[in-house]
Order: sequence, then structure tokens, then C-alpha cells
Amino acid sequence: MRRKMKLWRRVSGAIKDKLSLITATDEKFTAAVIKATSHNDVSMDIENVQFIYRYIQSNPSSFKPIIRAVSLRVEHTRNWTVALKCLMLLHGLFFSGIMTVDSIGRLPFDLSGFGRRKSRFSRTGRFNIFVRAYFMFLDERSILYYNKNMIRLEIIVKMQRIVDSLMRIKPIGETPLVIEAMEYVISEVVLINGHICRGFAGFLSDVQSNMLEISSAEADLAMNIVAKSLSQREKLFKYFEFCRGFGVTNAQETSNILRITESQMIVLDKLLHIAPELDWKAAKVTPVTAADMVDLVTSEERSNSPSDFLTF
Repeated sequence: MRRKMKLWRRVSGAIKDKLSLITATDEKFTAAVIKATSHNDVSMDIENVQFIYRYIQSNPSSFKPIIRAVSLRVEHTRNWTVALKCLMLLHGLFFSGIMTVDSIGRLPFDLSGFGRRKSRFSRTGRFNIFVRAYFMFLDERSILYYNKNMIRLEIIVKMQRIVDSLMRIKPIGETPLVIEAMEYVISEVVLINGHICRGFAGFLSDVQSNMLEISSAEADLAMNIVAKSLSQREKLFKYFEFCRGFGVTNAQETSNILRITESQMIVLDKLLHIAPELDWKAAKVTPVTAADMVDLVTSEERSNSPSDFLTF
């Protein structure tokens, strides 16, 4: 009976995809979006996903229409597979090096209540929870650099919150599509962790070289970042271990999880002592803002070398 139901769901999903393709507009990317986010719960259609990314890179003006196409796809589905694939498709944009993705702002759809009417103990209940958690992370990630006036430490705080959001996304069984999504999640953890490390190391370097004077409030914020990183690091180790138990292959490597060095703790201790004396002075340089961080992150991702991840 279960086998017949599963077969029926697959046939039904395939029919829905066909109907969507028939009613789709003439744009090539619309059909590619439908194919990339099909009802097939085994895996993403990588060929069409890559086509969409290449299309945006070669036709930057297509970015907003493609986002609208994905949004319409989300709004017309109650299927967790389609919803998750739409989120994964958008998430992949952040790994693709497409500059316009940082201008997306809040996601143009809301999946925070996806499937809430159904019991969490229903057949799709746990998958709906997974989709909601993934959406909450991605909605927060999409506005990371949206406010161009934030200073570097504020961006790092936001990044730490995003890591918390990522850790709320947890694998549920060894479902192939969920495991694939979890590999996106782990990659994002490593990526954001690297940005945190570089950003904080750069902040300390600027202070040490007298390029930047900070206030006591900023010194306190720096210490809060350190305290958060200590507790977060332990949680990340446990999170990676939990994910490994479900077969998430890229959760095997934990060497890139940040740590605080003794020398950097000494620098921070000095900051706490000298910062009150600097409160009356103006900064010698303009604070590093979100726009600067975007440039830094872009140059880092072009190098794409795991060995470049710093610790602090």
C-alpha cells in the first residue's frame, strides 16, 4: 500500500510539473526554474540549476525576473519538496559569486508558517519544520549586507546570529534531498565562520597598528563577540557530530571552526583598558562598513581556498 501511495505521489508530482511547464511563459529561465524545483524528492536538477546561475551571470537584468519566477513557484505550492528546492536554488546564489544577490533584501515570499496547519506527526510534518527552519535562516542571510552603514563589528554580530539560525536546521532521517540541503547548510557554516574570523582578525590588526581608535562600547562589543564565539564553537562541534550521524559528508571536517588564540586575548584585554581613554577622540579612519565587507567577502570567495580560513 505504501509503495502504491509513493508511486501515486511521484506520478501526481510529475503531472503538476508538466502542467506548470505548459502554462509557463516563453522565457527559458521560467522552464528552468520549474525543472530545477520539480516534485522529484531525490535530488536537485543540477543541470537546470547551473543553467539558471550561468544565465544570471551572463544576463544580470534577468536576476529580478528569475527571483519573481521562484517566488511564484513557492506561492503556488504546498509541497515540501518544491518549497525546499526553491530555497536551495536561492541559497546557491550566495555560493555562485553573483554580486547582485546581496541586493535581494528580504525574501519576496514567506515560508515561516509553511505546513503549520498539518500536525508535526503527519507524514510531511517533520519536512515542513525543516523547510521553515531553512527559510528563517535564508531570510536572515539575504539581508546580511543590505544595510550598507553597519560597522564591521555589527556585521560580525549578525553573522554569529546567522550561525545560530543555521544550527536550528537539523537533518531528519537519511532523505537524499534533505541530506543535500544539509550539505548546503554545512558549507554556509564554514563560509560564514571564515568571514567572522577574517573580519575579527582584521579589526584587531587595525587597532594594533593604530589605524583605528575605538570606544569603550566597541571594545565591549568585541568582548561580547569573543564570549559568543566560545559558546558557539562548542555547539558547532556538537552540531557537526549530529549531522555526521545522518550521513552529511561535509560535516566530517571541523578544523575550520573558529578558536581564540592567546595572543588575541591579550590584545582584547588591552583594548578594554585603553578604550575608555579613547572615547573623547574621533576615529582616525572611517569605520569599515557593510559595503567594505562585501568587497572583502567577494575577494575571499574568488580565492576559494579552505586553507585561508583564519582562527581568532
